Amino acid sequence: MNENISSNEISSNLTCELIEEAYKIGVDTFGIADLRYLNEYDTYPKDLFENYSRGISIGLKIPNEVLERLPESRPIYAKHYIMINDRLDFIAYELSKFLELKKYKALPIPASKVLKELKWRSFISHRAIARAAGVGWIGKSLNLVTKEYGPRIRFASILTDAPLDTGKPLDNKCGECRECIDKCIVGAIKDNAFKEYPKDRESSLDMNKCISKLQEFSKDPDIGVMICGVCLKVCPWGKSK
Repeated sequence: MNENISSNEISSNLTCELIEEAYKIGVDTFGIADLRYLNEYDTYPKDLFENYSRGISIGLKIPNEVLERLPESRPIYAKHYIMINDRLDFIAYELSKFLELKKYKALPIPASKVLKELKWRSFISHRAIARAAGVGWIGKSLNLVTKEYGPRIRFASILTDAPLDTGKPLDNKCGECRECIDKCIVGAIKDNAFKEYPKDRESSLDMNKCISKLQEFSKDPDIGVMICGVCLKVCPWGKSK
């Protein structure tokens, strides 16, 4: 290492290289979180963050027309859902290889992987990492909402020990809006006001109602996966101009 180069310069240069690589591969959103912001979040396993200091959030946008044409387009949405998740996993894999070549640890976390030991949860919340990275905020529907795309984004994450520059968490910007609450087809979303994120999932979302409907859709041969999409469609932040 060149002793004349400061640790801040190393961090900044590496961060710029990683961002350039991510957008070259094709991400729509990108952010880096300080994992200390996520101390209150459950992980699986419990010590998942032990060897890492940063969480990288990568996102891919769902095409507007796929959501705008719901519910008729739900079988089309199902196909895009699978394709986007696979693409996210590929990008996470490529960026992890990039970091490993720089001699850092990197653990790509799958885009959509519910674990049987948990109640409809995964290794870590991708939305929580995206929020901590400053990509967007947690909305009333518990989706991650971005200024540019609203909640019409799917995410994957990478855990790393690389000394990357980080973003800052965003507070909820939903205000008095009730679109996702009023339009939810099973009335699962509760009008819970919070600044950063809810104290628990149940205070904002009736998971039993939501999951039951998703399971119903998954049994449809034309759909085959647990998706709905209505709360993504109706959010004003994601509406096409």
